[in-house]
Amino acid sequence: MPRTTTLSVTRDDLIKAALRKIKAIGAGELPSTEDYTNCAFAMNLMLKAWEKDGKYLWKLSEIAVPLITGNVSYQIGPTATGTGAVVTDRPMCIIEGSYVRDSSGLDQSLTIISRQEYNQLGFKTTAGTPNQVFYDPQLLNGVAKFYGAPSDSTHTAYLTAQTPVYDFNSGTEVLDLPQEGYQAVVYGLADDVMDEYPLPDEKTVQRIMAKSEAFRKQLADWSQEETSTFFMPTNR
Repeated sequence: MPRTTTLSVTRDDLIKAALRKIKAIGAGELPSTEDYTNCAFAMNLMLKAWEKDGKYLWKLSEIAVPLITGNVSYQIGPTATGTGAVVTDRPMCIIEGSYVRDSSGLDQSLTIISRQEYNQLGFKTTAGTPNQVFYDPQLLNGVAKFYGAPSDSTHTAYLTAQTPVYDFNSGTEVLDLPQEGYQAVVYGLADDVMDEYPLPDEKTVQRIMAKSEAFRKQLADWSQEETSTFFMPTNR
């Protein structure tokens, strides 16, 4: 039998593992339909909350925004509308590494600025190649606002964005995290739902809480890019 490295687990596999940790079910037993429903809801909430820990490398995407002559504002999201709208998952944030590419393939970096910095800029629609961008995530569709209105439609902005972890909508769906995150989810869910079940003994409770915290921290630390850090003055 060939050796593999492609382990994947489903939503229901994770729920069963978590409930075994807190002794809500025994080996070979299956959760009830209500258990699956309640734990799936708790898991979705937990995974969304974890996104606040940092920018997961596997959820960084490069979103192409074709720039339109004279237009500085672009909606980005699942129901984006308007001039130059990009229909995709709503970016949670945009990070450094974003750039603008012209028709000949020449790239120019984009500086990410805050709302205050953008508001203080004058003549936002001055014709030219955009070199700064402010991103407003909002709730459903984000809005990218560029400084400098394109004088033609030959440029494309490539925004490096953090996108959301996919929702669990069925029991057979696979976790939207790499294999290294499975253990953190099992213990995190066990810790999260313990209050809804008869609590195991105090020693088990403390062990689950400690492992949940440790595995979550390891996941957050591991998922960050490791590069050299350089400090330099800025004229902003």
